[in-house]
Amino acid sequence: MTYLGNSPSCYANTLAMTLGSPIGPPLVEVLTSSAFGYQRIGPLPLFDPPGWDPDQGLDQALRIMGVDHERRTFEDPNEALATLRRLTTGGPVFAGPLEMGLLRHQEGSDRPTGADHFVAVLDVDDDRVMMHDPRGHPFATLPTEDFMAAWGSDTIGYARGRFPLRTGFTVPVGTAEEWVAASLPDSLTWAEGDEAIPNFPPGNEQGLTELAEEAATHALSDLTADVLRNFSLRLGARRRSDAADALHNVPELSALLREQGRLIGGGQLDAIDSDWTALAARFTEVAELHTQIVVALRSIVA
Repeated sequence: MTYLGNSPSCYANTLAMTLGSPIGPPLVEVLTSSAFGYQRIGPLPLFDPPGWDPDQGLDQALRIMGVDHERRTFEDPNEALATLRRLTTGGPVFAGPLEMGLLRHQEGSDRPTGADHFVAVLDVDDDRVMMHDPRGHPFATLPTEDFMAAWGSDTIGYARGRFPLRTGFTVPVGTAEEWVAASLPDSLTWAEGDEAIPNFPPGNEQGLTELAEEAATHALSDLTADVLRNFSLRLGARRRSDAADALHNVPELSALLREQGRLIGGGQLDAIDSDWTALAARFTEVAELHTQIVVALRSIVA
């Protein structure tokens, strides 16, 4: 059964709002290959491939769909704001990554945390910025000064330039089935760990095994445990559910992804209850399934 509901897929939701074509967030997410791996960034356990980040994922999805666009960054805050204001007169503008901890319309956001976020900016005037925030805040507004602080923050590790935006999207070319098929070589590259960042903690099978060992020995930090509870497990499960649906024409791969999603999503209560032994067993199985997913991808892409 297809899952419908909320998930923290802010960049996919924002692109779906600003692309100007009827393409849903689940398809965007699948085309980024986010479901094909696991990585650890400091204390943060993330169920996406080693070296992957939302900006790279968006570049990949847009390329696969044949969409041309312009990604812009700015050194001068005044130029950035003036450009954003001008662009919103023609429609919503994709903005991000922003520093989520400085988006004050979100309860509890009062300081930088290094968490990334993306929004669709609707209108800019002298005093405030109006946006559709996919974290559940349509028509949210912020004083211009506050928005600029979040947009121009230097706290997002993977960000390329300050005040990033995307605009000028052309019409996608092709069909969803063609795009999903075309994404598989990229997914294999990500799943094999070819884009892993040197000197970062190991990802995929080795990283999941280490995470399982930490859980089994009750060595998870409080931050790691909180990220699992509040973000990583539910997003990792959703990504695999969406990918399994999109790959229904490849039954073996679809089944492996769905089983991974079942294991990851089923760990939510384990994390809430701090049942680290049960969660460790799940991570071990997820690692074993990743190996099988790589083999399946190789047979398809070959």
